[in-house]
Amino acid sequence: MQKQIFAKFTLSLAFLLPFSSHAADWQQTEFQILHGDSYKAPGDTTYSKTVFTFNHVSSWAYGSNFFFFDISSPDTDDNTTYYGEFSPAFSLTKMGLMKEPDSVVKDILLQLNYELPQGPAKRAALAGVTIEWKDISIDYFATQFLYRDTLANDGHTGQFTIVWLKRFGGDSFPVEFSGFLDWAGQEGTIKDNLQTQPSLLYDFSKKTAGKVPLKLGVEWLYWKNKYGIDGLDESLGQAKLVWIF
Repeated sequence: MQKQIFAKFTLSLAFLLPFSSHAADWQQTEFQILHGDSYKAPGDTTYSKTVFTFNHVSSWAYGSNFFFFDISSPDTDDNTTYYGEFSPAFSLTKMGLMKEPDSVVKDILLQLNYELPQGPAKRAALAGVTIEWKDISIDYFATQFLYRDTLANDGHTGQFTIVWLKRFGGDSFPVEFSGFLDWAGQEGTIKDNLQTQPSLLYDFSKKTAGKVPLKLGVEWLYWKNKYGIDGLDESLGQAKLVWIF
């Protein structure tokens, strides 16, 4: 089973890499492994699993791209699932439509997002704005205000997202605290739900000047009303390994 997962992941990687590097002026690609216990499934059953993630972010002439692809492999059965997101954004300052404000606002971006899940979750299209902030004692901080339309479901709703990155410890003990928080309102039969995944990682890559391109640490997953199912709440710690390439 693990060999099949690795083969499928390798094929996905081979397909996506040529597109990820095209016309980028800055980019970072990662392979992540997460493992945890006490994940929740509909019916309030629990299980352990390993998640393999291909993650890419890049900056280009008119904005940025972000996408990731998950393969989740439960430890107790062969019910492998997949999840992906693609999130292009168009910068008003890069496109010459706005000068960088003389304030704590760094940039405003027109944000698109497409979610492609397998399982209880449904495909969704999102659009809105991302506001990137500066001079607030944090390496990166952004807020998103999005219109959310879950396909094959009646209605639509809004989503609010926070993304952050804070580095500390200097070169002697480089650590980073990063993560996101998503809140989506109720949409038809899908209950409002909140998901956050903060990570605390030791950066071997920075410590060794790129000779050991790894980060290692822990991530906490909290998901209230998982998949929009009322009362299905998930909260657990996960071991996390990141390979940068």
